[in-house]
Amino acid sequence: MKAQLRDTVIDTVSSLCPECGKPAASEIFDRDGKVYQRSQCSCHESTEALIFSDTALYRKLDDWNKLIFPDAQPSAVLPSEACCEAGTGSDNEPCLAVIDITNRCNFRCPVCFAEANGAGNHYVLDTAVVTRMLQSLLDRPVPCRHIQFSGGEPTLHPEFPKILRIARDLGFTHIQVATNGSRFVNPDYARLCEDSGLHTLYLQFDGVDDEVYLKMRGQRLLDKKIAAVNSIEKTNMRLVLVPTIISGVNVDQLGPIFQFALEHSSHVTGISVQPAAHVGRIEVANGSTEPFNLATMAREFGQQTGLTRFPDDWFPLNSISLISRALDRVRSEASISPSSDAHCSIGTFFYIDDHNKPFCLSSFFDLDRFFRSMAGVTPYADQGFIERKISRIRQFGQLSQCLDRRKAPPGLTFQRLLGSMDAWEDKTEGRSAGWTRRGFNGIWVAGMHFMDSRSYNLRRLRRCIIQYVATDGQLIPFCSYNAGARLRGAEELARIENSALDGCAHDDHAPVASEQSMQAD
Repeated sequence: MKAQLRDTVIDTVSSLCPECGKPAASEIFDRDGKVYQRSQCSCHESTEALIFSDTALYRKLDDWNKLIFPDAQPSAVLPSEACCEAGTGSDNEPCLAVIDITNRCNFRCPVCFAEANGAGNHYVLDTAVVTRMLQSLLDRPVPCRHIQFSGGEPTLHPEFPKILRIARDLGFTHIQVATNGSRFVNPDYARLCEDSGLHTLYLQFDGVDDEVYLKMRGQRLLDKKIAAVNSIEKTNMRLVLVPTIISGVNVDQLGPIFQFALEHSSHVTGISVQPAAHVGRIEVANGSTEPFNLATMAREFGQQTGLTRFPDDWFPLNSISLISRALDRVRSEASISPSSDAHCSIGTFFYIDDHNKPFCLSSFFDLDRFFRSMAGVTPYADQGFIERKISRIRQFGQLSQCLDRRKAPPGLTFQRLLGSMDAWEDKTEGRSAGWTRRGFNGIWVAGMHFMDSRSYNLRRLRRCIIQYVATDGQLIPFCSYNAGARLRGAEELARIENSALDGCAHDDHAPVASEQSMQAD
């Protein structure tokens, strides 16, 4: 495909050919205020795909990358077959590690990036294998203590509560499950998981309209989603609503989903929007519809809720890494910083007052100035006692000026804002007694756009912070596992051959728990 006269090249990145999967370069270019990616494979005709529907926001995120990665190479280097296995590895330690404990699922969703279903060969990881995988995370130079159990539907693992207890006893500080919520309809099961150590549910939640679920999940599910949320509200666990958004299907649900989250804000801490990637059983758009992307998300959310400005109130996830780095300098220790590529994820945050009214944080707090000021926070190690006190007062005063007290909601102080960072760093803090007296109730809204073969970008991949754990302990970036190099198939085949359920592993007619039995547990 030939470049058009109105195309302006923004960047050139290392990639993989969408057709053959071999190393290739790709151009990132602007056309009429939108950003596209065009592959340059020597063996196949070039293909192009829209990756960002607003060039100005894309360039703003580029500026954040320059701040977070000041030593990054400005130009692409064509990867070789021997380079990170032709684009399957990350240079980052994971902020969140994912373990698929089974590929069994009780749903047959028309939309599924993992292509999980109730038919064919299945595996269920033995708990001893899961334990070794968990321990491998703790044995890393910088231990990863945030874990997500996924699948398939992970609650179909017959020893899921036991696996939760193992993770808890090993010292993981944040334990979550990516789930369709079917088993959590039962309050007793929800309490069992809480008692076993589960902290957070990443709950599949595509909208508040059953027509959406019919199209995306093949059945009406809204009543069951609400029942699962009601069960969680009887516990001290937290919820993140996870909508997969597809153009022409449920873009209009962003506002209603936020309203639902607001109505349940005592337990819903966030909304993790996932623009559909062309992976698994997902078709991102037909020829007449523009693929949904992060820029569309930010614009649509503001239009549907009236609560955010585009693009001013949206920041990349990697901006938070400036806080992590500041804390590390002060404490003289290393932690895992969320230094993903800025184009992978953007979000915003809402303070929720006592009357359940939302206030966008950046409407009364200068987040840009705060993040950049954190980059200048200095350690106290080489100072005397008086110097440390003066330095602490000076830095605290500079940071506190980011809060506009005239616009801030009543009762919200800078100290309470800082206190809430404890919950961000250690998730157990956010569930402790009397937390809201120290911090505050809030909801974050973010989107994470996973790559597919047409948007594969090895620079983004090398900065990946969400990584799967293979059975041998190897870490695989999310997008390598599911798109591009697509290692899920090989890993699942190895697991099937060593499944804990020998009687079911190769049986196409193996029993799979039905939706009805999940409710009856």
